[in-house]
Amino acid sequence: MKSTKAAGRYASSLLDLSIEKGTLEEVKNDMVLVNQTIDQNRDLALMLESPIIKPDAKQRVLSAVFAKNTTKLTVEFLALLTTKGRESILSAVASSFIEQYRAHKGIISAEIVSAVTLSKASRDELVKVLSAAGHSIDLTEKVDPSLLGGIRVKVGDQLIDASLRRKLNELKVDVIKHKLSAI
Repeated sequence: MKSTKAAGRYASSLLDLSIEKGTLEEVKNDMVLVNQTIDQNRDLALMLESPIIKPDAKQRVLSAVFAKNTTKLTVEFLALLTTKGRESILSAVASSFIEQYRAHKGIISAEIVSAVTLSKASRDELVKVLSAAGHSIDLTEKVDPSLLGGIRVKVGDQLIDASLRRKLNELKVDVIKHKLSAI
């Protein structure tokens, strides 16, 4: 829990500083890169969490990995985290930064799961409906043939399940209840 709170505080500080310096979009892109790189590289993640590897060695690795593809502010921030002994929460800091960035920009994440790939017109109509509240939508689409038809839409922590599979399951439950009540 402490690392989550600390990650949020570091991310908040970086967000404020990047806004002040006018590099918010660039730093957001950097944090996406940092997050993806750590998620996709188990050795890097283990190195960051290792208490055996000295901080200066970790700082050199982070600099070698990220210095050419990130802003000066991000490189300095990574060095600060390492100096403070907080490199083990770097992935959590990057994730928290991305969440805070989205909140700052009024961007809502939405996930649409459908039985088949949606047409451009259907996708555009869903985005239009979802953004009616005045927020920008960061849309993720997935195809799940087990839905049989219809869609599932998840916005934040709300789920709207309009799939044929759900409707068939509800019908099955109703039939079972009806049979049991007839007995």
